[in-house]
Amino acid sequence: MIKTWMTPWLLMAVPFLGAALSLLLRTSFQRMKTSALLTTVASMLVVIGTPWALGDTLAGVPFLCLLPLTAFLSLLGQPLHRDNTSAWTTTLVLLGLGLGILTAQAPAHDVMLLILPGLLCILLYRYQSGATPETWRGLSAYGLSMMSAALALLLPTPASTVALLVTCATLLPLLPVHSGFIATLTGLPGNLPAFLVFLLPTVGFHTLLMLLPNLTGTTLHTVAILALAGAVYGSLRALIQARPLPRLSYAALAFFGLLWWYVADTGTAPMQATVYLSAAGLAASGLLLAWYAIRARYGDIDLRALGGLAYPMPRFSTLLALLALAALGMPPFGVFSGFLGMLLLPTFTPSGPFAVVMIVWLTASWYYTDFLQQLIFGRQRMDMRYDDLRQTEFASLVLLLLLLLALGTAPSRFFDSYIPTPPATVAMQEGTWIR
Repeated sequence: MIKTWMTPWLLMAVPFLGAALSLLLRTSFQRMKTSALLTTVASMLVVIGTPWALGDTLAGVPFLCLLPLTAFLSLLGQPLHRDNTSAWTTTLVLLGLGLGILTAQAPAHDVMLLILPGLLCILLYRYQSGATPETWRGLSAYGLSMMSAALALLLPTPASTVALLVTCATLLPLLPVHSGFIATLTGLPGNLPAFLVFLLPTVGFHTLLMLLPNLTGTTLHTVAILALAGAVYGSLRALIQARPLPRLSYAALAFFGLLWWYVADTGTAPMQATVYLSAAGLAASGLLLAWYAIRARYGDIDLRALGGLAYPMPRFSTLLALLALAALGMPPFGVFSGFLGMLLLPTFTPSGPFAVVMIVWLTASWYYTDFLQQLIFGRQRMDMRYDDLRQTEFASLVLLLLLLLALGTAPSRFFDSYIPTPPATVAMQEGTWIR
């Protein structure tokens, strides 16, 4: 019979075994990709089946299922190429580690939280070409994350709480330790950016929920200021980017900064915050997957070098427009419903900083609209061969859009039960900062 303490290890074992199997099948790209896809499906089935086997409720299962689902969708549209095979195996390893962090209790949770940024450092060092400033900034951020996670294992409360908060800020990106997140999305190959843009904020938010009752008012006020500054900074940096990957990365930083601001301003993390986090991560993942389809055909080119895709690539243009609208926060997708739900709660009171939030949202409408205009409605190039989405690429983006639609229209109680179990020392102060 399955014991409760075995749950994280069982959830981790399936992706790890799938990663080992995919290495054995590396001589056949088709078999390797099929094995990776089946592993993500098996992981989702284990996530669903484990609570039933334990006789527990399905609390948090919808949230956990999004992780293997995102891994599946990010793998589905990948072309069969040798350069992508290592990313497929790494995705499974990261999936297992992410499921372990989301379900494990201390100290195993904290140890895994130390391993994750270490693995990201290895990936950045391996795949980034040359000693660019972005690479070193990313390595520095994740190095700080590892150091903070290690200190959290050694120091007593409240020092360990502050150390873990720094680790959270590198995963769920917060100024000024956001550089690792940006380097990850702009420098890693294949489907890794599209998967990590959902995995890292999810892990960071999960840990933040555990720390939230133990954070002081001064700490929350400081985080709120940094969050607003990060949202404005991300928006302004996105505006001046000529290449899509940095633009999408800084846009994600801005939208995750709004989540940090809300949690710090209200001292709460309601169910609607989980919906917003999931939808913002999935929307960013979809845009990164859409741009990868372009990179696979034409390379990492400037936005101004490509345009007029509406007529020769109608499937791509339609899905890209819908994904951009979802990421921008238009109804009926999850980003809109999640953020609106947070604003309508009685714990939130509009104040001066809310004007900054509106400015950030208006700025996003500018750079997302410009992104669409340059790709879809620009002038066609007669010297370029246009190739619309293939079946797997099309299916991946359509399913992702359906997920975003489901997040925007699902009943609120669907995610209402997701609250990670905090340590006893934290649970004692659970109601301290709820206004």
